[in-house]
Amino acid sequence: MANISAFRGIHYNLDLISNLSSVVSPPYDVISPEERDRLYARDPHNVVRIILQRLAAGESPSDGHARAGEVWGVWRRSGILVEDAKPALYVYRQSFTSPLSGATTSRTAFLCALKLAPYEDGVVLPHEHTKAAAKADRLGLMRATAANVEPIMGLYEDPGQRIIGALTGATGGTPPMLRADVDGDVHEVWAVTEPHVLEKVRAEMAARRIWIADGHHRYETALNYSREYPAADRIMIALIPFEDPGLVVLPTHRIVRGLTDEDVDDLLGEMARRFEMAEVRDASDIESMVSGMRSAEGSFVVASRGGFWRARLRDDSDLREAARDRSDAWRSLDVSILQTLVLDPLMEGSATEVGYTRHADEAVAQVQAGEAPVAFLVGFPTADDLRRVTSAGDRMPPKSTYFEPKLWSGLLMRRLDEQ
Repeated sequence: MANISAFRGIHYNLDLISNLSSVVSPPYDVISPEERDRLYARDPHNVVRIILQRLAAGESPSDGHARAGEVWGVWRRSGILVEDAKPALYVYRQSFTSPLSGATTSRTAFLCALKLAPYEDGVVLPHEHTKAAAKADRLGLMRATAANVEPIMGLYEDPGQRIIGALTGATGGTPPMLRADVDGDVHEVWAVTEPHVLEKVRAEMAARRIWIADGHHRYETALNYSREYPAADRIMIALIPFEDPGLVVLPTHRIVRGLTDEDVDDLLGEMARRFEMAEVRDASDIESMVSGMRSAEGSFVVASRGGFWRARLRDDSDLREAARDRSDAWRSLDVSILQTLVLDPLMEGSATEVGYTRHADEAVAQVQAGEAPVAFLVGFPTADDLRRVTSAGDRMPPKSTYFEPKLWSGLLMRRLDEQ
C-alpha cells in the first residue's frame, strides 16, 4: 500500500529571514491576481515568486516558470533557503478559528515523501477530475525547479490516531522549528528524525491507502514528470487522518448567469416536476438553514429574484437513469443531483455560465441585487462523503469540497533529486 519516507526539508533560513509570516503564502491555486500583488509587495523573498510568478505584458507561462527556477536557484545558493541535514517526517499543526463553530481549533498533519502510484493501483485515490492546462502549468514549474515547492494534501484512515500520536510524542513538547502567524492562524512545524519513530510510521502507513484531498493536478503532474525522470518517483504530501476533529470541509455554492426571467420561470417549473419545492419565506433564515444542511441529505436551496425554495428530489428514478453508471454514494450527494438534473441540462447549447462562491450570503446578495438570476446553495460535505464516493470508484462533481484551512506554502519544500 502507501510507501512513505522521510525527506530532507528545504525551508527559509531564519538567520536571514526574520519574519517567516511575511514570506509564506496560500497555495498557488487560490491566489487571485490582487492577492499575488499583495504578496509581492509584502516581502521580496515571498514564496509567491516561486509558486506563481507575475507575468509582464507579452510574457508566456514558460517565461514565468524560467524566472521561478532562477529565483529558486539564487535563494538556495545565497542561503535564503536551506536544507535540513537529516531526513525527517515533519509534524505540521494549524491552529485556526473554525468556520463551523467559531471556536479556536487545530488540525495536525505530517509531511512525508510519498512514492507515486497510478490511480489504478488503488493505493492513491482521487476524488475529482483535473484539467490539462493546469497540469501543463505545474509541469513547467516542476521542470524549472526540479522540486516540490508546495505540498499536496492527503487523507488516511487511523481510528486510534497512532501515527500522529507517535510523531507528536517524539517532539517532546519542544518549540516548533518553524512558526508563522498569518491573519490569526498559526502554522507550526516540528522535525522528527528518530529512526525508530520514522520506521514505526513507515510500517504503519504501509497498510494504508491515501485519498487526495487537495492537489490532484500536482499529483498527476508528478506522475508525468516521473516518466521523464524515473528517479523522481516521490511527492511531498501532508497527510491528515480522517479522524482528526479539526478536519473542516466547506461547500461551494453555484451562481448561474446568462438566464432571462422567462428562462428562470421555465427552470423553476421544470424543477417543480421533479422536486418538492418548499418555499422559504424569510431570506434571513437561509444562511442558518444552509449551515445545518449536509451534502448527503440530497437537498439544496434555490435562490431567485422571485423567491427562495428548498428543493428535495421526489424520487430518484430520473437520477438513476441519467447517472446509471454512478454509485449510490455519488447519487446521494446534493451536488450530484444538482449537477445531473439541473445544471447539465441547463448548460446544453446555451451561453449560461456557472460561478462559484463559498459564501451563501454572497450568492443570495448577488441574486437580490439583480447581478445573477438564480443561485443554488448546497449543504456541507464531509470527508466521509469523499471516502465513500472514491472507495466506490467514483469521483465527485466539480467544486464539491473545499478543505479549510489550506496548507500554506513556503514552510517546507523538497528537492526532486534528493534520493
